[in-house]
Amino acid sequence: MKIKDTRCDIITNTVDNGIIVLNKDLTVIFWNKWLELRTGISSSAIVDKNILSFYSNIDEKRLKRKIITSLKLNSPTFYTPQTNDYLINIELKNVADKVFNQMQQSITIAPLDIENELVVLYIYDVTLLSEINFKLKVAKEELNEKNEELRLILDATMEAIIIFKDDKVVDCNKIAVELLNKDIKFDLINKNFNEIIFDKYICEKSNKNSIETVIIRDDGSKFSAVINVKDAFINKQIFKILTIIDIEDIKRKENLMAEQSKLAAMGEMIANIAHQWRQPLNIISITASNIKLKNDLDNLDSDSLKDSLKLILKTTEHLSNTIDTFNDFLKIHKDKSLFNVNENIKNSITLVEDFFRNFNIEIILDLEDNIYVYNVENEFSQAIINILNNAKDALNLNIKEDDTRIIKVSTKKVGNFVEISILDNASGIKADIIDKIFEPYFTTKHQYQGTGLGLYMTRKIINQSMGGDISVKNIKFMHNNIVCKGAIFKITLPYKVD
Repeated sequence: MKIKDTRCDIITNTVDNGIIVLNKDLTVIFWNKWLELRTGISSSAIVDKNILSFYSNIDEKRLKRKIITSLKLNSPTFYTPQTNDYLINIELKNVADKVFNQMQQSITIAPLDIENELVVLYIYDVTLLSEINFKLKVAKEELNEKNEELRLILDATMEAIIIFKDDKVVDCNKIAVELLNKDIKFDLINKNFNEIIFDKYICEKSNKNSIETVIIRDDGSKFSAVINVKDAFINKQIFKILTIIDIEDIKRKENLMAEQSKLAAMGEMIANIAHQWRQPLNIISITASNIKLKNDLDNLDSDSLKDSLKLILKTTEHLSNTIDTFNDFLKIHKDKSLFNVNENIKNSITLVEDFFRNFNIEIILDLEDNIYVYNVENEFSQAIINILNNAKDALNLNIKEDDTRIIKVSTKKVGNFVEISILDNASGIKADIIDKIFEPYFTTKHQYQGTGLGLYMTRKIINQSMGGDISVKNIKFMHNNIVCKGAIFKITLPYKVD
């Protein structure tokens, strides 16, 4: 079978990732330009041949099992090689200070043609993220090996340290001079505490815990930092020690993690939308064919034509609304705006409900009227969809498809806050992992299916971007006179009166 579609060919050959079309026997049907450039293997050389002939290191059984699973479930799956972090070996050349010799890859397998048993393999270059994770792991291991005597020296070299006496700088280290864009140490000596830290409440708060803030330099530039202020007794005198850690790099790494989570969510979303579009497109096709047939038979009257055109317009409007909702989800800006929480939840559910219904999952809404918040709308959508997908996976894992599967979403105002609850009947979360599910890269899915970033990014969105709180616990409840057990995620956000 050949793929011959000019538009498809243009798209697949211009995207910045590898695209392979395989059948279940691992015969290559399509091989895009991205792969030609990076592997040196032309499409004409590999198409219609078994991929194992070129890459014998591929785990044939695992790859075939993933392909069959994707075709049977009509759903994307994630493939991770067991012995390395790449499917096809692509050597990294002309890269300075590289950690890996081979390009690290994230692979998604999505069904393309169920009847002909074809799937699409999307290969993403995640070398940069893998290198960051590797370096972070190495740095953490090295840090843990240091004893307490060396820790003070390490802190002095890793952090900016400024010492105050009577709220005036008396000493500082080299990192502090560089971080605050000064030429020499004496440019900081005798500066007042509030010339460096403008928030007058910082001292009181940071004496208890390290806090995150933004520090503004004398030249107007600023950076995100974690600071801590401690009182110390030295030679019977009270000094104030300010430590500053620049976290701009960490913020950038967190953005990479957020992007990875978003891409994973987008992969599922595209599959959901494709599922939703099948029936409307079928309606349009049948209606158009019916008009043509009646016209050919001279049996097309005005009323029949109007009814058919009305149905086509109504169906295309539904497709357009789906695109608009998906576009809202994809927006990357983080500007706050006043939005209706219930409408946001309903729009988010429209992106997944048909796909969920395919798994016999019913979504029940219990929404209190007129709930508005002033916050980041599209990030809230991502958080809701992440939790819904988590509930879907738990139901598929723990509850038989013939049994009742429900997800209940409810909203209500509680004082000056909005409370959003998402409840499922998937038997709950095991006691030994319930406290870990918001940690990065922790996943209850099979190691080759989950990234472990969905719930971690959800907590970051709710706690940091939106200034709210999220919690989870197991609960028993009644549904249709049946006692059910599941997990309930509870989101609390500041309420905004319209």
